[in-house]
Amino acid sequence: MHDSYGRRIHYLRISLTDACNLRCVYCMPEQMSFRPRHELMSDEEILYLVTAGASLGVEKIRLTGGEPSIRPGVVELVRGIAAIPSIRDIAMTTNALLLHELAQPLADAGLRRVNISIDTLDADKFHRITRWGHIDDVWRGIAAAEVAGLRPVKLNAVVVRGFNDGQDVVDLARLTLERDWEVRFIEMMPFGEVSDFQQTNVVSYREIRQTVEAEFGPLQEAGYDFV
Repeated sequence: MHDSYGRRIHYLRISLTDACNLRCVYCMPEQMSFRPRHELMSDEEILYLVTAGASLGVEKIRLTGGEPSIRPGVVELVRGIAAIPSIRDIAMTTNALLLHELAQPLADAGLRRVNISIDTLDADKFHRITRWGHIDDVWRGIAAAEVAGLRPVKLNAVVVRGFNDGQDVVDLARLTLERDWEVRFIEMMPFGEVSDFQQTNVVSYREIRQTVEAEFGPLQEAGYDFV
């Protein structure tokens, strides 16, 4: 299967839910209503979709949300996806709050990797940007992911002007020197009810790179698997 530019399509991103157990200020309002369960794709529909994709050459699946780990029955859904012939890699983008309980069951079911959203290493800032999250829960989740073999651990950080666009970027980047982790800095994408906030707080890729290079020196281009 190829897109209109002739590029081979070998992975699918599937949103398991629009709901989340955090309310990050750049993502959604604090008082947010979500779709009822019957409006989401059922497990059977997701498995049908993945099976159809696999027949057309899809090999990798990324599970997203919302927060995919809060979907009821997510472990069995992963197990079902892993059982589909030709699917060789399943990854999940998560805030890691539930990984201390779910990392091993998910790994046993067939999950291979996780991308973990963490925008700052500062506990107070983390609580403010997520509105009620506790960073200790993320560290517990990361530790559980490593024990379960969900490697390499990849961290995603959305950079917000005036909030985590300085030393926080440096601290996150330094993790790649201290740990066998990968860190990806993400520009905010204006959308939905928080788009006005996002428009005024976007930090460009060039600015983020300049901040990193000011601390660590020139960066070299390297290949990256964005799946």
